[in-house]
Amino acid sequence: MWIEALLVVIILILLGIILFSGGGIARRRVLSRQVDSLHKEIQRLQNANEALRSSMGMGSETRVKSFADIFELVRDLESLRCAIAGSSTCQRALTQKYGIGPGPELLKRILGARLWMDSVVKWRLADELLVGEVGRSILQSLNSGAPIDRAASKAGVPMAVARGQVSRLQILGYLDNRLALTERGREALV
Repeated sequence: MWIEALLVVIILILLGIILFSGGGIARRRVLSRQVDSLHKEIQRLQNANEALRSSMGMGSETRVKSFADIFELVRDLESLRCAIAGSSTCQRALTQKYGIGPGPELLKRILGARLWMDSVVKWRLADELLVGEVGRSILQSLNSGAPIDRAASKAGVPMAVARGQVSRLQILGYLDNRLALTERGREALV
């Protein structure tokens, strides 16, 4: 009988230690309450954030649509770059979408398709993607009267790359047939 009572007391003590110590039920309930409190706080902050966005005219749907339009613009500009480099897949896709082949008119149509976007931003993005640093360096050299080989050397690219860049710049209307900068080419240098 003493042994049974002693075992019951030991079991109760062990059960109390397990339940009410650091890993017990009481601790779990406290942590559950804290997690619920934090979930409610997150929800409150998300609602406040959405309200602020909508008051600024930047609802989540509007933002998703504007980002999708920006991504499509970048994709079309990259397709134009690849089409000029000789990709028949890109040429076909752009011709189906815009009705004309690679050139300055196609660039204007690609940029003109995004009416909501600021014109300066669209052209600057096009300059960055289609001209780039190498093209800008070549344009500067050609503008100062240097021949293509010296422009290639100054840009730090092989002659073949410089010729391809000059060809692309001519097709897009940044350079004329005499390798002189057009108005668009001068704007790309800024």
